[in-house]
Amino acid sequence: MADNNIWDPNPPPEEKRPGNKSLGNMSIVAYNLLALAFYTVVFRMFASQGGFLFDAFVLLGHFIVCFVMAISSKSWMWVLSGVLVVGIGFSTCVMVIGMG
Repeated sequence: MADNNIWDPNPPPEEKRPGNKSLGNMSIVAYNLLALAFYTVVFRMFASQGGFLFDAFVLLGHFIVCFVMAISSKSWMWVLSGVLVVGIGFSTCVMVIGMG
């Protein structure tokens, strides 16, 4: 009972360092970019059979899923993933068209 003295001051709160943020949410961006790279390479192998067009539709679907997840989970990392998927995917599509 001696340890539960009501007159003792509250313990100091843990200090939060502003530069020490967790990068756990960056895994969302990393996995989305990894998926983009994977299906772009797979569809590039089948580009002669219309893989390029299918890649564009999958890219659009990936973008929509990222923004739906951003709205539902209220996380800016999903928005960042969607923007990066569209930017990198569009530039990849332009490069593939230029090479063909």
